Amino acid sequence: KPTSLSGVRFLELLSQDEMAFDNLYCVAFELMDAQWLAKGASYMEFNNVLKSTRTQLERELALEDISSVKDLPAYNLLQR
Repeated sequence: KPTSLSGVRFLELLSQDEMAFDNLYCVAFELMDAQWLAKGASYMEFNNVLKSTRTQLERELALEDISSVKDLPAYNLLQR
């Protein structure tokens, strides 16, 4: 059982939309790619980029006005 607000919100999104996991995966991948490029990261910095991606996704999932993955600010990365 999730202990964080972002974890609870993630389960809520999954229960409401069968595509939530797939969409969140795509958002996470695009967000990680954007952070990787913005930081000019190397292979040795993978864990740092992964951690910052996770932190950003958790922050966005905890926002009050999120009712679907499409409401996440990072979802706009898929619209490029």
